[in-house]
Amino acid sequence: MSRKNKKPAPGVSAPIPGPPEPHAFTPAEFAAWRGMLRVYESVTRTLDARLRAEHQIGFDAYGVLITLVTQPDGLAIGELGQRRNLSPSGISRAVDRVARAGLVERLPNPSDQRSLVVALTDTGIRRLRAAQVTHHAVVREHFLGRLDESQLEQLAELWETAVPGSVTSVVWPARPEDGG
Repeated sequence: MSRKNKKPAPGVSAPIPGPPEPHAFTPAEFAAWRGMLRVYESVTRTLDARLRAEHQIGFDAYGVLITLVTQPDGLAIGELGQRRNLSPSGISRAVDRVARAGLVERLPNPSDQRSLVVALTDTGIRRLRAAQVTHHAVVREHFLGRLDESQLEQLAELWETAVPGSVTSVVWPARPEDGG
């Protein structure tokens, strides 16, 4: 097929120059992938801006706080990094930021006095609870509130089918014992 007659890729209105895309997505795959990325970026960008404006914490800091809220004794920094999908240096920087704000503290690990755990402070819990009001409002306004109950249930089923444990696992990334 000559370049002149080359069909556009799914979601593209004009032919793309150069060699063809290897193993290209089908139109349905492309639409699903692009939609997920655009929804995620749109909602998280708006959420980050609102959290910063209203609570002086960003989306990443919120993620650290929300992960720690269910762990009253704290989490080892490595475990916290794994759950937040951050590298060791990335989680260290994130913890440093929220620690400077007085939202978390580093404590001796009760099971290993040589290491530390990160735990929410009382201030951290109060700030998280206030930020959750904004979080829930933004996510409902820009995503969940646009779907009815049946669509929400269907979406949850689709996420779980696509990535087992993404909905049902108690922790993330899912562990085999948690259904992932």
